[in-house]
Amino acid sequence: MKTQLAIQLHNRKIFHHYLKHFSLEQLNAIPEGFNNNILWNIAHTMVTHQLLMYKRSGLEMHVPEAWVTSFSKGSKPERNFTAEEVQAIDAALFSTYEQFEADLAQGRFAAMKPYTTSTQMVLDSVETTQNFVLFHDGIHLGSVLALAKLV
Repeated sequence: MKTQLAIQLHNRKIFHHYLKHFSLEQLNAIPEGFNNNILWNIAHTMVTHQLLMYKRSGLEMHVPEAWVTSFSKGSKPERNFTAEEVQAIDAALFSTYEQFEADLAQGRFAAMKPYTTSTQMVLDSVETTQNFVLFHDGIHLGSVLALAKLV
């Protein structure tokens, strides 16, 4: 799991780079042909990780419920987000990662309920779920890279 954690942290550092180096206007921009923006993709990866790991394990999530509503699968940006919200999302990239690492070390995900994704992958353990999270992060990192060229 050490390698998977290192990859997840690497992904979050890349997301952090975009949050720090792109303007609020760029983070909120939705180019023609897209239904979301850079900020949505970044926050979506974090919210998805929380839902797949914590909610499925019956544990309290470490993101606000409003983020779950705004950034869950099937949602899209309904408004422009503020600089304060961007800062909060940026900080949570690392605080939720650190919390996950600590919770993982304590074995807190033993009661994880199996879940079948929309791509028909069965997530039945913390290891399988973490590998899926990395796959999912990669999809949305690709979206961020594409959006970054257009904004």
